[in-house]
Amino acid sequence: MFQDRFHWGFGIEDTFIGDLHPLTGKVLDEYELTDHYRLWKEDFDRIGTIGLDSVRWGIPWYRVQPEKNKWDWSFTDQVIPYIVQEKKLHLVLDLMHYGVPTWIKQAYIDPDYPQYVEEYTARVIERYGQYLRFATPYNEPHTACEFCGNRGEWPPYLSGYQGYFDVLKGVVRGTQRQTKLLQKAGIQCVQVECSGGSLTRDPSLSELADFECVQQEMFFNFLTGDFAGLEKWFPLFERYGLTESDLKAFEAQRCTIDIMGINFYPQFSYQNLSVQPDGKPVRTNCQLWTEDLKQKILNRYARFHCPMMITETSVRDDEEMKKRWLQEASRTVFELYQNQIPVYGFFWFPIIDMYDWEYRIHEGPKEDFKACFGFYNQQRQANPCVEIYRSIVKEVGR
Repeated sequence: MFQDRFHWGFGIEDTFIGDLHPLTGKVLDEYELTDHYRLWKEDFDRIGTIGLDSVRWGIPWYRVQPEKNKWDWSFTDQVIPYIVQEKKLHLVLDLMHYGVPTWIKQAYIDPDYPQYVEEYTARVIERYGQYLRFATPYNEPHTACEFCGNRGEWPPYLSGYQGYFDVLKGVVRGTQRQTKLLQKAGIQCVQVECSGGSLTRDPSLSELADFECVQQEMFFNFLTGDFAGLEKWFPLFERYGLTESDLKAFEAQRCTIDIMGINFYPQFSYQNLSVQPDGKPVRTNCQLWTEDLKQKILNRYARFHCPMMITETSVRDDEEMKKRWLQEASRTVFELYQNQIPVYGFFWFPIIDMYDWEYRIHEGPKEDFKACFGFYNQQRQANPCVEIYRSIVKEVGR
């Protein structure tokens, strides 16, 4: 059981948007951008010296299934056994970290998407089930709905609340099918979602801010078929196509949550909402700290009553802040664990610097889009956080 002790982990950024952007012609494949396809073994060997016991790592579905009836497991056949057998790491496998194969032209709004992702999940279980104790069916459904539905930056390029809810319905249906398959195979599902929202001091924006906080948790309600606390928003759901029959369908396929994954970034998980001179709302990132992280964990536990872990946290670019956050956030989470709050892991994500998602939608070389979240830069040079994390694991223990 994962809950037998506290786990110190890391993650490799694994966002895969394989569809060519209509204007730039770029794809967003973080393994390709960070050279992880070539350096994967060195990456795990290098990170293995820190003393961590767990990793979040994902399958690039769009490469594994480049055509509807064609499968290529050559990369994952090397990596997954190496992680588990050679490095002795607890693998939390991301089956979906955004993005679908390019032949699913309408992505999540394709009526057959739930069937496609169910088949993919079944094949993963058949091939790698012996290595898997934990898996994430879909990382951050809210983010997918935002980028695919509301903002129209990723396939199927929809916009507004209508697009958001259209994508959401497909993601929920697919994730419920994935979850049932994984649980039937004895694999615990780590259901990972955002943990932020919006804050405001403007009374005219209070309802919008409230809903943007609800958006980052309501996937759990839909997954489990428990809509308590969402009643206020039913008219909005109905207005944008999430109907009573949809909710009943979610309830009929309801799943339990084995472990809840909390993704918390102190620099941008929450945003301040204010009004521009033209009357439109504007959002600016607000910085939070460990007391906010602690409160988020306690609130999630009070609401959902399930085991948890911090599946993503990090700081971008600011190296001094990164060191402070690593030290203080890790200790905050571990102290909650010691005080009998069932939070069983802390994952720094990503541990290798990545490239900003803006890379795909803008012209310019990848070097213009570096995003320094990690302990190693893109050339695999370490920063002081490596030694800090090693010391934390050694001193605090499990």
